[in-house]
Amino acid sequence: MNFSKDFNYNHQGDYLYPVEYYQFRQSSTLNTFKVELLCFDGSYAFHLISDNESIPKEYRFVSSNHYEINEEFGFAPVDSDSKQAVLQRAIDLGSAIAKKYCEKPVTQ
Repeated sequence: MNFSKDFNYNHQGDYLYPVEYYQFRQSSTLNTFKVELLCFDGSYAFHLISDNESIPKEYRFVSSNHYEINEEFGFAPVDSDSKQAVLQRAIDLGSAIAKKYCEKPVTQ
């Protein structure tokens, strides 16, 4: 779907694209992430957003193409042509961030 071509823009490179919104709750920490799925012509990306202050600031708004954060958690580049793969990466990355910063160790 390329509805973006039907609009007039002031600058070359301006681009209108749809965004889908999802919520993801990570069960072991009850942490919730918002997922903004950016839908480009045949490809996808996401923003992963958390308001949880126990998560360091640099991990509260993460883009799917943030190389350093993906590498830190052991993720290879995602297939941006697959909506399902991009959403799965958002879930996997949110889970990894929550596990690292939100899970409390069990003390006995």
